Amino acid sequence: MSDIRAVTLACTVLACAALLVLHALIARFLLAKNPQTSPQKTTAILSLALNIPLSTAIVTSGLRLQVPSGELLLAIVYGVLAFNSVAYAYFHFFNLSETGRRIRMLLQLLEGDQIVADYQPASYSVEAMVSQRLVRLLQMGQIFESGGRYRIESRFLLATAKMIRFVGQLTTGRADAARVDTV
Repeated sequence: MSDIRAVTLACTVLACAALLVLHALIARFLLAKNPQTSPQKTTAILSLALNIPLSTAIVTSGLRLQVPSGELLLAIVYGVLAFNSVAYAYFHFFNLSETGRRIRMLLQLLEGDQIVADYQPASYSVEAMVSQRLVRLLQMGQIFESGGRYRIESRFLLATAKMIRFVGQLTTGRADAARVDTV
């Protein structure tokens, strides 16, 4: 059993390293050629896709080591859970680096640059923020525009949003746990 544990750990660590390397390559080459592609969607798809070689490597190694099916199933579950936990954290770390205005502002200040016009109070208008988020949802293929109205195209983020709202309601006891006050 210890052999499959070591193999599972090695495969999981390799999958995490592959995520970093492949994401860097994709961001530099593919996304640079097509700036309309959502970097967040690309990162999420890459993370999900890497589950296939990870699981395949664990199964192949387990079969070679003649690991009982119950132990092999546990090894796959462990590898997938561990990798997806790291991928989830990486996605949010990457997303923060992509979209965090405060991070951009701090880096500009560190480098001695002036705060550019993009960070002036006018750029924080409700219209600008909503417009920017709509563009991201369009890029991610979550919504589409039809006749001047936005409609849901994919239910993935909608299901995620409902789950987050449910957890917020469960943990805070408030029906409006997921709402942001605009006051």
